[in-house]
Amino acid sequence: MEKRIVRDFLTEERGRLHLTPEALENAYEYLRVTLPFRRWDLPHADNLVFRVMGARDRYGHFKGRIKDNSDLNEIGVSQRKVQSTDMLMATMAHEMIHLHQHEKGGCTRGPHNAHFMRLAARVCRVHGFDPETF
Repeated sequence: MEKRIVRDFLTEERGRLHLTPEALENAYEYLRVTLPFRRWDLPHADNLVFRVMGARDRYGHFKGRIKDNSDLNEIGVSQRKVQSTDMLMATMAHEMIHLHQHEKGGCTRGPHNAHFMRLAARVCRVHGFDPETF
């Protein structure tokens, strides 16, 4: 029995980060109260949906809803691709830029435009994310 506990601990230690909607919500709220996000007047986490996905082709996604609709905006993060806390925070920050653009009426789909890139550069500078992989 003791060996099994040790093995489970080691597997968990070297294994994947276990993502939950609550973990995503907490990552969002942490970033929301830091610069530059706190100046963007982003919605509280209670007004978003957080989804853990199994996507293999992307780290995360933002799905913006029509503001007059009762549906909520959604931020999803891939359990398969996001395997560390650093990666979780960078992915969440990336999707929060899309949310900000959506809230302000900017482009949120397609290639990342110049406005997105300026915002991303500022976020990377403040939070220490690598702009090349962001």
